[in-house]
Amino acid sequence: MPSDLAARATPVRLLPLFLVSMAAIGYEIALTRFFAIASWSEYGYWVISMTMVGLAASGIAASLLQRPILRHAGPLLAAIPPLLILAAALGWTWTTLVPFNPLELQNRQLWADQLGNIAQYYAALFPFFFLVGFYISLYFMVHSAAIGRVYAFDLAGAGLGAVFVLGLMFVVHPFFLIAGLLLPLAAAGVLASLPSVRWSAATIAALAAAEVLVCLFNPARINEYKEIYGPLNVPDSRVVATRVSPKGLYELLDNFTERLDLDMSNNSGVVPDPTLPRAYGLYADGNRLASLPRSTAVDTGYFGAALDALPYRLRRPDKVLLLGASGGFRIHEALGAGAGHVMVIEPDRTLRHALLDGLGPAPAFPPQPQVSIRDLGATAVDAIAAGGPFDVIDIGRDFVTQSDTNRAALSVEVLAGYIRMLSPQGVLSIPVSIREFTVYAVKMFGTVRHALAAAGVADPALHLVIYRSAWNVRILVARNPWPPAALQEVRDFCDARSFDPVHYPGIDPAGVRIFNELPVVSFDTVETRAGAQDAMMAEAAASLAGAPSPHHAFFRLTPPTLDRPFVNAVLPLAQLGTILARIELVPREELGTLINIAVLAQAVVIALLVMLLPLVRPSGGALPAGQFLRAMAYFAGLGLGFLFLEIYLIEKAALYLHDRVLAFGLVLATMLVFSGIGSWLAERFRARPSYGVGLAVAVVIGWNLLLLVGLDAVLALTAAWPGWLQVLIVIALAAPLSVALGMPMALGLSQFGGRRLAFLPWAWAVNGACSIVSTPLANLLAAAIGFMVLPLAGIMLYVLVVLTIPVARNPR
Repeated sequence: MPSDLAARATPVRLLPLFLVSMAAIGYEIALTRFFAIASWSEYGYWVISMTMVGLAASGIAASLLQRPILRHAGPLLAAIPPLLILAAALGWTWTTLVPFNPLELQNRQLWADQLGNIAQYYAALFPFFFLVGFYISLYFMVHSAAIGRVYAFDLAGAGLGAVFVLGLMFVVHPFFLIAGLLLPLAAAGVLASLPSVRWSAATIAALAAAEVLVCLFNPARINEYKEIYGPLNVPDSRVVATRVSPKGLYELLDNFTERLDLDMSNNSGVVPDPTLPRAYGLYADGNRLASLPRSTAVDTGYFGAALDALPYRLRRPDKVLLLGASGGFRIHEALGAGAGHVMVIEPDRTLRHALLDGLGPAPAFPPQPQVSIRDLGATAVDAIAAGGPFDVIDIGRDFVTQSDTNRAALSVEVLAGYIRMLSPQGVLSIPVSIREFTVYAVKMFGTVRHALAAAGVADPALHLVIYRSAWNVRILVARNPWPPAALQEVRDFCDARSFDPVHYPGIDPAGVRIFNELPVVSFDTVETRAGAQDAMMAEAAASLAGAPSPHHAFFRLTPPTLDRPFVNAVLPLAQLGTILARIELVPREELGTLINIAVLAQAVVIALLVMLLPLVRPSGGALPAGQFLRAMAYFAGLGLGFLFLEIYLIEKAALYLHDRVLAFGLVLATMLVFSGIGSWLAERFRARPSYGVGLAVAVVIGWNLLLLVGLDAVLALTAAWPGWLQVLIVIALAAPLSVALGMPMALGLSQFGGRRLAFLPWAWAVNGACSIVSTPLANLLAAAIGFMVLPLAGIMLYVLVVLTIPVARNPR
């Protein structure tokens, strides 16, 4: 080992490592934004998880080539940053050129071509991640005598890199984020090569060439299967406003096709003017988000023919709670239907900004004393209830799909909270789309039944009215049993508009005329039942009676809860063979489950290969069998446990801040930076590693038990606090845990030196490989059991860690 380099683990010497780690995490996050726009975020997660194996492969390479790379450590540390710049730019450009079409993966004739495109993604991105991992491994080996300090710089760089790229997202188009991330790599190259002019010049030249490539020859685009593609390419279509943020690329379109998106009756004469008003179309990452009014005055004469209008016709509402305003259209509709006071919950910052200040040519909603607009999340039940009781609580037709955190509004606990907010004659209106899958409506029938029971209702069937069009179902929940006059209004409303009643107290299926034939699609059957044999009626009757589903028994119909807020997630993994055989029927909402399985299978194979690497080393450099097995369990437990706890905190923070992107960046940065502090502090326990690990694990277990007992209460108590205070609360909850989490890794790595230095990058690679395993495994466990399982599993894994620390028997 070059002793002069090993002795100089100073902050200046470690700054290039900090900058490379900063750029690497930013590059990964920037790629997720690209895939969210050009494809869908689920596929971006898949591809990036697989290409991250470059980090594990680099650890293997560094372990096998320990001696030659240490002999040339100085030149390698200077040469790798310019290579990283070129690999980042070329990999990005190649990635944007790959003609990947995720829809073809569900086509039996076309799927093979898409596997080739995915292979191109691997080839394009692998070099960058391999070089990053190789650079970090080299730093670890060169400065192994101060591994805690080195690992601290690595973690802090990654944490601040997440903050850096999220900040860039507020001002830079997602397709050009890479240009900003090349700068830290260039700075790392210049610092690492000092005082060599040659390598500094090479770094600057690489930066100039890469910036020209990604800025002037950037072929990234939105593909033709995204919802924005058609409206964007009609004659005279214009993008009249653009907003960039970490949460999405927002584009406002103006063209002749953009109208309010509302489920309407086709019957003429229902209302004098059933024409839907023209609108601006707001899209986020190429997906339709909402319609925005073109004027402050909206004629809501069309609303009487809409599926959503029934709750307002049953009684004149004084107080209305709207979850989502659709740019203001729904406020106009509620006021036009006679609402006296309207409270709007609009968690999305861009939509709230459009309401309050306007967006491009779309005007702001004119201030009115009877309308209040709140930035609370849909799960802040106690804070919302302070504005009640409400006569109508109306969940917007597009609210649930605008953000995955909004989907928690359909969990049992939140729906029960909404029911308790109703006035004695109040109604809760819940939308369910059946455009792709009828099973989602069936799942929601059971969810509402559980919510009514949680709200203290003895006979849910007396409190429900369910009706539908060909595309959507509306579930109306009354605080008290429905009176006969209201039920007659329901029948008249549906008959006049050709909507189909699915359930109301006393319904006689044989006497109901069915207007919209509804095929029931399952993976084992595809059947159509019309007339009095409408399948949705049978489903509602069975669900309200607590009986098995007559047509959808194949699926998992467990109601979503706050701990398991998956409104979709209906595929039974035990029937994976049947699902893959009918993969063309899988809607996009369910693909995340299959992608998690694919990533998990691949990650497990990679982790096993990395773990078994020491078996191919010469016996003279091998670990004793006991220490080898302990080391393998130790670093695997750290990789799994850290990510389990991180994912749990991100999920909690997402519901609390009602913004998953903000929660991800905040929790990730907090945990990495404070874990870096823990790694730095671990140097104090280098002479007593077992004591240091035991102390850290005790803090991890104790803090997790506190979170399990009191976290939900703290978040509920502060749900209405200002946003900056909520951010500080999240940091305060994650920081102490993160300091403790940073110590065991540094202390474990410190056990490999001298003749066994080659095991240091191997241990880091084991940790990284198991980190890849942890993400899909955590997602699958949460969907099957609930997020509460993650901190419990984390506690067990850290108990394993404290029992298996691979303390060296002999001094170096």
